[in-house]
Formats: sequence, structure tokens, C-alpha cells
Amino acid sequence: MKWTVAIFSSRETLDTLSSSIDAALVGTSQADTTIDVIVNGNRILAEEAGSYLRSVRPMGRASTLLRAWYVPVADKAHAWNQYLHEIWPESDIGYFIDGYVQVMPDALKMIWEGLAAAPRAIAASGVPTMGRSARALREGLLSEGGVHGNLYALRGSTMAQLQTMQFRLPLGIYRTDPLLIAVICFGLDPSRNEWDVSRILVHPQATWRFRPLNWWSPRDLRSHFNRAIRQAQGALENLAVRDHLAVQKKSPESLPRTTSELVGNWVSNLPETARRTFVRNPLCFLAARNLRRPRDWSQTKTSPQLVAQISL
Repeated sequence: MKWTVAIFSSRETLDTLSSSIDAALVGTSQADTTIDVIVNGNRILAEEAGSYLRSVRPMGRASTLLRAWYVPVADKAHAWNQYLHEIWPESDIGYFIDGYVQVMPDALKMIWEGLAAAPRAIAASGVPTMGRSARALREGLLSEGGVHGNLYALRGSTMAQLQTMQFRLPLGIYRTDPLLIAVICFGLDPSRNEWDVSRILVHPQATWRFRPLNWWSPRDLRSHFNRAIRQAQGALENLAVRDHLAVQKKSPESLPRTTSELVGNWVSNLPETARRTFVRNPLCFLAARNLRRPRDWSQTKTSPQLVAQISL
């Protein structure tokens, strides 16, 4: 078996990111694995991550390739797209991990074994156990299905099909998880398949840990405020994605290139629905206004830069 792990990072400290890398190393010790650390928009952190990888020493494990990449554009969706189309080296399963979480030692193995026992599933997700909303999120995932962005996995065959389809996340999208959930639950083709949550395995024991935000920290207070704005944008994204995939039954690969276009098309097509949404949640109006601001995406044509590569 061959595994791949993609760890996405941007604003983490090296201490946090290195802890996440260490946890992934422990979790993949029994499988031939390529671990890619993809840092977007933060060259200093990418260089620090590369230096850290060079310090890692073999510890009686299966064959492992460690790589650090720098993606100039500060956008996770773009980094995800570049991983799928330019970095992913093919594997039986591809794990996706956020750079601020540390997967538990047996989490990846649990997901692998869970997928092996669920042939209909083409993706899998872990569940949260930390944080104030963890219990509600966990119960929601287990009862309704879905994906948690901190830790999920796609079968290698699913990733290969997404490659062939030329599927890409819209640039600037905040809620990548609901979009991926929709694409997966429709079996990658909403024009031919009905929605089926059984296409995603939610493993009740596969989990992770992280450092929670502190309300009394000025830096974390700013993060909370910025997150509120992003969540309002995410609500608009969900409505626009639902219209594109579930209502119009358009293909995932025909999604607009940017989130600005995605939400803008939805507002133009359903102006009364958009108006009611803005009245109910003024933050959604602010998010829509922010999306209309021009953004330079010219660097998305630049390939990811390999910073370090180490074989264990």
C-alpha cells in the first residue's frame, strides 16, 4: 500500500507546524508514504519547514519521502489545486491535514481500515474531539455524514478521477469542505447520480488535537473577528454551490474559476434570494461586497516551488 499526506499551512508558527509533521510521521510509520507540506503565501515559514524536514531522522519506519513546497499565492484553494494537479505522486489513499492540528497516532490507520471495509465510500473523514463545538460537530458528522477539513481522505482512484476531470476549487473559496462534500456525495457527477452520504465514511474514533484560540489574546480576538467575516462568505458559497450542483445539476469541473464569480453569478441569478440573505445576515452583505474587490490571481500560473526533499 502507498499513502500520501498533504499538510496545508500558511499562518502557523514553525512550532505548531512541526508538531503536525511529527504527528503525521508517527501516524504513517507502517506504510510507504509521501508527506508533502504545502505552505501558501508565507515563504519564511516554507523555508523554516524545509529546514525542519532536513533535521528529521529515520526511526525504524516504512519508506517515507518528506517534501516541503512553497506556493506564492496566499490561498488554500489554490494550494489544494496545485497539490492535486502538480504535486500528488499517486497513491492508494490521500490524506489531507490542516497545518495546525496533530493527528492521533492511530487516526490514519483507522481511516484506511475503515475505507477498506466500506467499498461504496470514496472518501473518509475524522471527527473532532477538542473545542467548544466539537461534540455537536462530531454528532452531526456521524448522523448526517460529511467531511471535516482538519482531517479527511480521498481514495487514490477518486483523486485520479478529479485530476482527469480537471476539477479545481474556485480560487478564494473559504469553505472547501462543503464543496468537496457535495462533489463526493454526488459521485463526482450530479447530472447522473443522486446525493448519497454513504459515499463518505465518517470514522468515529479517528481524531486529532490542536491548540484552541484564547478569547483574551489580542491576536486570537482578531482571528475570531476575521473568522466571522469568512463564515459569512462561506454561507454565500454554500448557497451558490448548492444552486450550481444540486439545482442546476452542472458538473463540478464547470464551477467558476473564482469565488467572486461563483457568488456573483448566484446573486445575479437569484437576486431576491440574495436580498433576503443579506437582510437576515448583514455580514453576508459585507462578505459579498468584499468579494467584489479586484484580486490579482496572476501568480496562480506559477508552479509550486520545491523547498526541501528528504528520504527516510
